[in-house]
Amino acid sequence: MVVCAALIVRPDSDVYTPQELAHRSVAIDHGNGTAYAALQMLEGAMPRSAITTVPAVTSPAERFAGLMRGDFEATVVQEPYITVAEKAGCRIIATTFFHGTWVAVPDVTAETYAAFLRAITRAVGRINADKRRYVSYFIRDFPGYREVEALTPEDFNLDRIQLKVPGPIPEDEARWIWEWMTSWGVLHGDFDVTTQINRTVQRQAHELAATTLAGRER
Repeated sequence: MVVCAALIVRPDSDVYTPQELAHRSVAIDHGNGTAYAALQMLEGAMPRSAITTVPAVTSPAERFAGLMRGDFEATVVQEPYITVAEKAGCRIIATTFFHGTWVAVPDVTAETYAAFLRAITRAVGRINADKRRYVSYFIRDFPGYREVEALTPEDFNLDRIQLKVPGPIPEDEARWIWEWMTSWGVLHGDFDVTTQINRTVQRQAHELAATTLAGRER
């Protein structure tokens, strides 16, 4: 999945652009994709010295509640809380997309990984054929949260729902991201593709998956 992250502020906020968040508190859930997305959106709008973040919990429900209470000026959320925020009158200041990723155990086989790739590829095809049908999963994943349960599939902006067929990890992008995270002190040391990506298993798995899927299409 290509995840959409949105930088949001309260309905009564005087902030309308990312630049106006300079030296103002932005709550991010350190260690997760939305946190890195927040830093990228802010870094494109101001010097790093002007970026002011405060640690927030992983739960988007709690981050949204904290925003509405006025605990901080802005935060970053994914779906379904982008739609929740819109319905509550919140303002979206910026959005960005990033790849959702997965990590395999070191002893995963090419056959197991290929089966996973085949399943994901079929799922991508089904969802892209009728996105509205599947956005209900966002609601299902937050049982008991009234603001999410009040949503309907028609509330979602389908342009934010992006999925693509999985492919090998682009090594140049992996290096760029590693070096960027190192510059923030999140990672340490030089990027070593041989320890970060199992090229052999990755290549074999994608070849197996492609061959099987091509055979079924015939």
